[in-house]
Amino acid sequence: MSSAATEDDQTYDGAATLTLAGARFRVRVRLTGHLDPIDGNYHWQGTVFDSLPETSLTHARAATLTIGGRSAPARITEQTPWGTHSVAGVGPPPYARSGPASATT
Repeated sequence: MSSAATEDDQTYDGAATLTLAGARFRVRVRLTGHLDPIDGNYHWQGTVFDSLPETSLTHARAATLTIGGRSAPARITEQTPWGTHSVAGVGPPPYARSGPASATT
């Protein structure tokens, strides 16, 4: 995350449900995103702080992240040296955004 955050940048830090390889996991996430002016899509990414079973990650990296009543397709991009996982998505995020309206909210 950058200290030069714009008004359109949003951060969510809290509970979520990650569905991965048919299994559901309650996790804590920190997510942020931005509207990309070149492709016009909202790009979001962040960290899954809870550990995930290696067996789930060997079969699929595509996932669904749900926060409250909002769900979004996501991808587990890597496991960090600290045991957390990076997650990313393109399109409407799984958390409510405030600020300037866009076609993806």
